[in-house]
Amino acid sequence: MNSKPNWWDKFKSLVSINLDWFKLFLLFFVIFTLFLNLFYKISLDGAFVQGLLVDYLIPKFYLAEIFLIPLLIISLSNLKKPKLNTGFCFLLLLLLLRQLSSNGALAAFTHLIHLLEIFLFFSVLKHDPLFQTKKAEKFMGSGLLAVITFQSLLAIYQFISQKSLLAYQFFGETNLQDLANISRAQFFFGERLLPYGTLAHPNILAGVVVILSILIFNKSNNANWLKILLTVNALMIVFLTQSMSALLTIGLFLGYLLIDKLKNKKLVIFLIYYFFLLFLPYLLSHNFVTTFDNNSIKRRVVLNQASLEMFQENPLFGVGINNFTLNIEKYLPSAGSGEIVRFVQPVHHLLFLILAEGGLLLLLILFLLIRQSQIDKFYQKTMILLAIASLDHYFLTQFSGLGLLALFYLLI
Repeated sequence: MNSKPNWWDKFKSLVSINLDWFKLFLLFFVIFTLFLNLFYKISLDGAFVQGLLVDYLIPKFYLAEIFLIPLLIISLSNLKKPKLNTGFCFLLLLLLLRQLSSNGALAAFTHLIHLLEIFLFFSVLKHDPLFQTKKAEKFMGSGLLAVITFQSLLAIYQFISQKSLLAYQFFGETNLQDLANISRAQFFFGERLLPYGTLAHPNILAGVVVILSILIFNKSNNANWLKILLTVNALMIVFLTQSMSALLTIGLFLGYLLIDKLKNKKLVIFLIYYFFLLFLPYLLSHNFVTTFDNNSIKRRVVLNQASLEMFQENPLFGVGINNFTLNIEKYLPSAGSGEIVRFVQPVHHLLFLILAEGGLLLLLILFLLIRQSQIDKFYQKTMILLAIASLDHYFLTQFSGLGLLALFYLLI
């Protein structure tokens, strides 16, 4: 008997090797393009709130999906089919029906598709043996470093020149010449426009650089020079963007590194959760926190109150995922709030946003997904994200934020 593999076995082996390389290159480009805010507007119908065009309500197809969808198709075809829990499937069906019956059905449905894509991306990277190899680890590390380097250099250029490098069509850069809608801050040498990189807001830029730096920092063994560079660069980006949430995230990461040495670890973690998710909103509402701009505090307080009222009226199913901005002005004060009335944005608190948009149904689904994901030390690791979760919304409302969450739980 001839022990040598026949031509068909050789062909399959060659195809498998080339397909693995193709998947790894797709992975690199998925990671890099996740943080380019470049998208195609599917439709503007239903994206207006009393004449105001709201970006969150625009159904979008992102550049990253060009690489993500083929990666998912190729990878999922090679994975074992998961066992489906009937109860969980019923909950998902309820969520889908809620999305389709919401006022902004198209925006709600496309955002649900984005959530599904990112969850599948997380599942593929967690369960495909290829992505557990050293070779895949190098591709992912290279992708993270490419994002940090590119976004940081672009941010420095934007801050110094006070303008965008290229048009939106190249990298998805925000037009910094659109002065009416651009964030700015007072520095010791005068007022300056804040850099956006290729993301939708300076806070997102800072959060991306800080969290991706944390992921590399946490994985780098004995590479002290790299850790120093990442730390200095992250602090510089935090300074340029004036992002308090990103700065607090660095502090929470230091706490995460130290917390294992504490005797009452669970109590400390509980208190940190309590402070950021519950006590901090209370402090903001009573003006005990003065490090933020006064308008920023007022906006957060009003949006927090509106989100809780939204949840009280729709406790089971919420108003629909990605429908917060479509309903917000029904719950805002009608007088005495000035420009806050037209501050049509999602609530800057992730837990309140989940309750307002998805109600107890979405909260239960997320809890079941967390259990199914079997992430080691989930609540201890999530502690790192609490500052952003309690002061912003982009982990749920932005495609880049969803991708950032997936990478965080895969690599931390």
